[in-house]
Amino acid sequence: MKKLYNIITVLLIAAMMLPVSSCDKELTTGSSVEVAGDALKSSTVGLNMLLRSTYVNLLFGELTAGGQEVGTYVGIPGFNLYYDLSGQDAVVTKNYGMSPEDCYQFAPNRTNAGLYGVKIWRMMYLIINQANAILDALPEAVGEQAEKDVLEGQCKAIRGICYFHLMINYQQTYSIAKDKRGVIMRTSGSQPLDLGFSTVQQCYDQIVSDLSDAKTKLANFARVDKWQVNADVAAGYLARVYQVMERWDDALREATAVYNKYNVLMTKEEWCGGHANIEVPEIIWAVVMNELSGHGNSPFLYWHNQDPDYGEGMTDGPVYNYLAILVDQKYVDLFDDTDYRGTKCTKTWKEGDPEANHVTNADTKPVMFWHRTRAQSAWKDKWAYNKFKYYGDIDGGIQQPDRSDYSILRSSEMLLIKAEAEANLGNAAALSTLNTLQGLRNAQLTTVTDKAQLLEAIYVERRKELLGEGVTGMYDNVRLKKDMIRYGETNDNPAGHFFWGLTNLDPVSDNVARMPSNDYRYFCQIPITEFANNTAINEATDQNPFRGTGN
Repeated sequence: MKKLYNIITVLLIAAMMLPVSSCDKELTTGSSVEVAGDALKSSTVGLNMLLRSTYVNLLFGELTAGGQEVGTYVGIPGFNLYYDLSGQDAVVTKNYGMSPEDCYQFAPNRTNAGLYGVKIWRMMYLIINQANAILDALPEAVGEQAEKDVLEGQCKAIRGICYFHLMINYQQTYSIAKDKRGVIMRTSGSQPLDLGFSTVQQCYDQIVSDLSDAKTKLANFARVDKWQVNADVAAGYLARVYQVMERWDDALREATAVYNKYNVLMTKEEWCGGHANIEVPEIIWAVVMNELSGHGNSPFLYWHNQDPDYGEGMTDGPVYNYLAILVDQKYVDLFDDTDYRGTKCTKTWKEGDPEANHVTNADTKPVMFWHRTRAQSAWKDKWAYNKFKYYGDIDGGIQQPDRSDYSILRSSEMLLIKAEAEANLGNAAALSTLNTLQGLRNAQLTTVTDKAQLLEAIYVERRKELLGEGVTGMYDNVRLKKDMIRYGETNDNPAGHFFWGLTNLDPVSDNVARMPSNDYRYFCQIPITEFANNTAINEATDQNPFRGTGN
C-alpha cells in the first residue's frame, strides 16, 4: 500500500498555501467561519491538493491544534478514544494526565472556555469550511467531470462526517432532541458570516443528504489507499447515522450492503494480533500513523500494554509512551471462557514475592488481559488490554506504537448494526446475525429470542468487539439512553475504576457512580468566541448548560 506519509509533503504544502489572513482570524476567534482564498481552486489538480490537506486535518487533527494535551480529541482516531474513555469500560491512570485523564474523569474542559469545546468546534469547522471551499470552486474549475464528481463525493462525505461528530458532541441524542438547537450548518462560503443555529432535525437531514450524495458521486471511485473516503465509507457512516436516528430500515440497508462487501471478518490471529494490520479484508476505512503524520498521538501510544520487559516508565525503551489506558474488571467479566477476545493471565504479584513471580513477556503475549505486576501500586492490580498493541518489525522488532496503522471503520461493526436493526424491526434473522460474530470469536452463542434480551446481548457484544473504536462508551450510552455505571476499586474489586473516575459523576452508593445518558456533562458548550463573533446567535438562549438534563 502506498503509505500516507509518502504524500505528506504535498499535504503540508497544500495546507501552508491557505491564505494566512483567514487562518489568523480563525485561530484567534475559534469561530465557525473560515473563508478560503482563491489559491489552488482554479483546477481539479489544485483542488485535490486542498482536499489532501483537509484529510490531514480530519485524520490527524489540524497541525496547529496543539500537541499531546489535546491528543484524545483531535482527528477521527482521537474522537474514537474520547468517546470510549467517557464510558464505563476503560480506566485511565494519572501517569500521563492531560486529555486522556480529562476525558475519563469528566473534567470541566467541556465548558465554553475549556479545551474540549473550543478545539472540537474549531477543528470540525476548519475541515467543513475547507470542504465547502472546494465544493464552491468545483463548477468553474478546469478538469474532467469525473474528477469533479469524485472531489464532490469526498467533500460531501467529509462534511457529513464532521457534522455528525459535532452533533454527538454539542447536543443530546436525536430521538430526544430533534427539535432542539443543533449546530451552525455552513454548506457554502457564500453564506453570511453571521448565521444562526439549525435544529437537530435540520442538521441530521443535511448529514443524511451529504452522505447519500457522496455514495452516488463515489459509486465508480476506485481509491488507491484505505485512508481515502469512498462510497463504502459513506455508506458505513450512513449506517451509524441511521442507527442514532433509529431509522432501522435504512440502517439495515446500509449496514447490510457494506457488510456484504467486507464479509471476511478478522481471524483469531488477526483479532489478537494487535489491530495494527489494516490490510485485513474487513477494514473499510483506516489511517496510517507514523512519526510524520501521526503527530505523536497514535491511539496505540495510550494503551498501557507494552510488554513487561519494555519497562514501566514513559521513557523506558526507544519510544515515549503515555501509559494511560487500562480496562475495568466489569469489562473483563463480560467475556466467557471460550471467547478468545477474553483470554487472560490472572497471575499477580505481592510485596515479598520472589522477583521470578512477576508477569513475563511469555505470560502476556498469548492473552488479551493481564496484570502489570511490575507497575506502581496505583495500577498493578488493573487489567492491561492487548487489543491495540503493536507487534511490528520496525527497527529490528522493537515496538513502535507511534507508527501503527489504525482502523477507523470495519465490518464487524456493520454486522452488529445489522443485528440491532433486525432486532428492532422484529426480524428473526437478528439472532443468527449476532451468532455469526459470536461463532467467529468462539464465544457462547446467544439463544434468547425476547426482543429486549436480544438487544441487550447485541449491546454487550458491541462492547466486547468494538471497545477503542469510538462506538461504545459515551457513543452507545447516549444514543441508547442507558445510564453509565462505574464501579470503583475496593479490596474485593481492586481492578475497578480509580476514585478520580467517579468523583465528577453522580453517587449511587459507596464506590459506585453513574452518569445519566442525557446529562449535559457529556456534551460540550458552544465556544464563547463563536457568540462573540456571530451576531445571529445568543449565548443566553442558545448555550448548553454545563450539567443536568436541560428542558
